[in-house]
Amino acid sequence: MTLATDPPPLAWYGGSFAYYDEEPEPPTDAERDAAAEQARARRTAGFTPEQFGDEPGGAERAGLVLGRFLPVHDGHRYLIEFARAWAGRVFVFVRVQQDDPIPWEVRRDWLRELFPDVSVHAVEDGPRIDEGRWAERILAEVHPDYVFSGEGWGYVLARRLGARYVCVDREHVPVTGTQVRADPWAYERYLPPPVRAWYTRRVCLIGAESTGKTTLARRLAEHYGTTWAPERLRSYSVCADDPADVADAAFGQRAAEDLLARRASRVLLCDTDVLSMRLWCERLFGAAPQWLVDAAERPAADLHLLMAPDLPFAGADELNRPGERREFHAACERELKRLGRPFVTIEGSFDERFERAVAAVDELLGR
Repeated sequence: MTLATDPPPLAWYGGSFAYYDEEPEPPTDAERDAAAEQARARRTAGFTPEQFGDEPGGAERAGLVLGRFLPVHDGHRYLIEFARAWAGRVFVFVRVQQDDPIPWEVRRDWLRELFPDVSVHAVEDGPRIDEGRWAERILAEVHPDYVFSGEGWGYVLARRLGARYVCVDREHVPVTGTQVRADPWAYERYLPPPVRAWYTRRVCLIGAESTGKTTLARRLAEHYGTTWAPERLRSYSVCADDPADVADAAFGQRAAEDLLARRASRVLLCDTDVLSMRLWCERLFGAAPQWLVDAAERPAADLHLLMAPDLPFAGADELNRPGERREFHAACERELKRLGRPFVTIEGSFDERFERAVAAVDELLGR
């Protein structure tokens, strides 16, 4: 209701306001239906089913997916899987810049592992997407039928390529590369196994026998809610008399670590590593296979926990060799220093070892 003292309502007409006395009446249902019917008549006039075109997709069609993939995450996987549902041939082009935090070769290998049937290529680009450069590079490889993207530039690029733009809504996979780079483990559920391994920090427990490595590795894994790689040599019934057993265990140790890193959360605890296995070979046989020597020279852990031989020996008394244990500890320390590997010496009781190890791992993880 408008009172006599109220100013009359205003309406905007192009360049000025105008007054009107009453609120306009909304259209009736009948008027709405009539307008809809008129619009339908205009839309269907002269329409034939052929205007729908052929069924989208097909094995002979080529689809295109583009992105930085820094890193590959489940949003990217959904995008590529969507493209594969449409097109028999899918081409992924990775935008590569000089300052990318993850090398092109790493991203390429991730994509090839996750999608063996997809063709992966690189496009070197500047700070902003250059549709002209992209189009030129892409057309040198493929003339796509579809461009799949959830971003506006995908439509522009599709027009340059003479392709149909297919918008892919990733709302239900709410993750971006920027978010993952800022805090990977906040988006852990969206990390594919090889990407999870990339972000997993590795902590190796190294030292002589009966220094609590296995006990501590298991306890740390429980504390951090992650997994750990046991010492494979323990699974061999014969090891001290057969060099092949030690070599097999060393090779399997490396393989197990790489596989378990894909299942870890933030950190993988490793009960020994290839460096320790090399030193163990040398202790038992005076030499180690060259491949193991070479492998031990390459960094494999972000942090080593060097276990001091100050705990009582827990095995059979005839196997207790205090001098050899001390010599092995010294050899581990010497090699860690020579190789420039970060390490922390862990000593004392089991609880003291645990507290010292947690402090060191927390520092590594930035806690």
